[in-house]
Amino acid sequence: MPLIDRSKVWTGKINEIVLPKPTQTSVRFYDTTLRDGEQSVGVIFDPDQKLEIARLLDDMGIDRIEAGFPRVSDEDNKAIAQIAAAGLKAEIWGFARAIVKDVKAVADLGLRHSIIEAPLSDYKLDALGVSHETILGRIKTAVEFAVQEGISIAFFGVDSTRADLGFLEQAYKTAQDAGASEFVLVDTLAIAAPESVSYLVHELRKWTGGKAPIHFHGHNDFGLGTASAIAAVNAGAEWIHGTIDGIGERAGNANLSQIALALGLLYGVESNLRLDKVRGASNRLRQIAGYELEPWKPLVGDNLFVRETGAVAAQFHLPYAVEPYSAELLATPRGIVLGKKSGLASISIKCHDLNLDVPVDKHPALLAAVKELAIKKHGLLTDADFQGLVKTVA
Repeated sequence: MPLIDRSKVWTGKINEIVLPKPTQTSVRFYDTTLRDGEQSVGVIFDPDQKLEIARLLDDMGIDRIEAGFPRVSDEDNKAIAQIAAAGLKAEIWGFARAIVKDVKAVADLGLRHSIIEAPLSDYKLDALGVSHETILGRIKTAVEFAVQEGISIAFFGVDSTRADLGFLEQAYKTAQDAGASEFVLVDTLAIAAPESVSYLVHELRKWTGGKAPIHFHGHNDFGLGTASAIAAVNAGAEWIHGTIDGIGERAGNANLSQIALALGLLYGVESNLRLDKVRGASNRLRQIAGYELEPWKPLVGDNLFVRETGAVAAQFHLPYAVEPYSAELLATPRGIVLGKKSGLASISIKCHDLNLDVPVDKHPALLAAVKELAIKKHGLLTDADFQGLVKTVA
């Protein structure tokens, strides 16, 4: 488990003062980029791309990779087979509905671990025209069949956060009695506040006897994906589900990298996720999937360690004064850019970076020229722009 270099974390003492000591010191990650992530509108991964993404996840230190849902298509079946045969360090999981044919497809691929899902909220069951009794029967039959096939099962209650609590308990106990050994609380539409997630994790642990591993699978429709995952961990969940960059349907899934960052740096809960691998994996996934991110996105945004504001540039030589953690943790460079908001310190730093010998008494005029050009361009200056101004002003 890679330990975070605390000398590169500058979060102060307030969290140590306010937060209780964590009930657990580590958490493990289950990545569903290859299934739930691919459900993002317009995203399609071919088998070779899925294998490449699986290798990225493995290199990041993801503990479990959900390779996919075999019955979706022949291509998905092929991709899962390739990933299972790739010799990755991560545990490879399949995905099945509470249908025997789905489970058989997982077994036929030789997978030893799988999710079995079933809808549990009345909203979902009414839409499907399925009764409580019918879905309980399907859960029992599918899980028992999986166990007979030698597959370890985590039961995944779809839309469990909107389910009737009495029925929710009954469903998870049915899965456990049938042989499921792990249990996933699923906030399908991200409607559970973090406090509600905490409550449900505690309830699920009571219902399943207190020893079985508890997972949390969250989404981000209310912007609380990371907060809810942290609440789940603080309540005792050992496994957190999510994706690279939070890619997924609607507002996306919980973002595993953000969760790892917050847990590790703010709460002192370690994981196997390699923060120094996150930006590379994100960049490659974006290339494959064809999406873009806000430049201010946590961990992977282009602007995280780049400064334009002059007042901040004046402190740039002291990273702890302007950043909550070191860029070294993410294996990424820092830098100054020039624009309308630059100051004299910005000019000094840029001259140093570009090995330009500009007398200090020329810096004010150069700054004025930088601001004028930035306003004219309605954007930042390039290094070539700045070098041109230096020739004119200095």
